[in-house]
Amino acid sequence: MPPAMTDSLDIWAVDSQIGADGSISVDFLLPTGIYINLDVPRDATISLIKQLLWKQARAYPLFHLLMEIDSYMFSCVNQTAVHEELEDETRRLCDVRPFLPVLKLVTRNCDPGEKLDSKIGVLIGKG
Repeated sequence: MPPAMTDSLDIWAVDSQIGADGSISVDFLLPTGIYINLDVPRDATISLIKQLLWKQARAYPLFHLLMEIDSYMFSCVNQTAVHEELEDETRRLCDVRPFLPVLKLVTRNCDPGEKLDSKIGVLIGKG
């Protein structure tokens, strides 16, 4: 069997051919329809990326229509072609491995505390 080779175009691979500073150009789509392209560190957490995006978005039109930063989360299409909502903001971008470096900012369906309460309720057998 031939030795396994990594795809040289896979930007998420550890030995990929990305810039020396380790940043990746990511496209962001805001709920207002504004498109922002930003260079972010490959190993940055989702939380840090959201803060960088928010700082950049202040300079764009329609920013005043956005709610507060905690009301949003990112969604993307991952390597297995599954639509994924990135609720856990402690994950790193290189661990999420979007199919393309495109992240969409979407409104959270409910408060994270409510979701935790419902998970606890399921665990203890409460309907």
